[in-house]
Amino acid sequence: MTHWTLSRRGILRAATLLAGSLAMGSLHAQAPKYPQKPVRLVVPFAAGGAIDAMARPVAEALGRELGQPVIVDNKPGAAGNLGAALVAKAPADGYTLLVGTSATHGANPSLFANLQYDAVADFEPLSLWGAVPNVLVVNAVQGARSVPDLIKAAQREPGQLTYGSAGAGTSLHLAGVMFEKAAKVQLMHVPYKGGAPASMDLLGGSVNMMFDTVSVALPNLRAGKLRALAVAAPERHFALPDVPTFAELGLPGVDAATWAGVFAPRGTPPAVVQELEAAFARVLAQKPVQEALRANGVQIQSLQGERFRSFVTGEIRRWGQLVREARITPE
Repeated sequence: MTHWTLSRRGILRAATLLAGSLAMGSLHAQAPKYPQKPVRLVVPFAAGGAIDAMARPVAEALGRELGQPVIVDNKPGAAGNLGAALVAKAPADGYTLLVGTSATHGANPSLFANLQYDAVADFEPLSLWGAVPNVLVVNAVQGARSVPDLIKAAQREPGQLTYGSAGAGTSLHLAGVMFEKAAKVQLMHVPYKGGAPASMDLLGGSVNMMFDTVSVALPNLRAGKLRALAVAAPERHFALPDVPTFAELGLPGVDAATWAGVFAPRGTPPAVVQELEAAFARVLAQKPVQEALRANGVQIQSLQGERFRSFVTGEIRRWGQLVREARITPE
């Protein structure tokens, strides 16, 4: 009787261990180590642009960290909304990621009434990379010598001084709105289909000023064709150490930059999210990546997880308030 009881207990114990082993084996079979194939990084803007230039060195380094290629896939259209919507609807498995920006996850939720994605509910924020601030530039021959001079001229002729932008609702336009509000002046906005034609008209003297990203403005600044008056950022830019910020000039409300970071579709497994957050933190700490980003005017700001999520919600709130107050609508 005792022998039979011990045998039964032994059998039950063995069965339990076997069941546990099979369950663990099944679990491991269902969740192979991420990633097992190339990762697609969707850039919702054209190849060769500022966001694309930020994404490529990060993607290359991320591929080395993950041990799988990270393929940049440009999906431009609708101010970044097309690519953002595509990723929002992609499988939440970590193999399709989005380079989100101050447009897709900043101003656009307030600018566009019928977005095909929810900037907060549809995404897992993974990592902020950094930002390229805007700088107020004028024609070096015809333009004002300083921000105070520009403000005085605008006060003498309300609504007569013009500023170009890459289009209504872009960060270049919103920076101008911020400047008008902070300086208490009225300017005339001249929207273009892109920053390049606006810059050409500034060089030709057709508009009085414009906000442009530091990276785009630098060649003409160094060539002496444009003059930088102030940087729309909390601190001076490393490429323009002699150019003051608007805050230094008594206009603290003028803070506008093009930032970029990466997002996964909401519902991506927590283990994959953690793996990607850690990988991006390592990538952004690498000197070659930092040098590549700085070469494009990027002020690096590495934020992951909840810190990045808080940053995004703050940006949506900040840009949304400005868009509503100024009653800005996309063209």
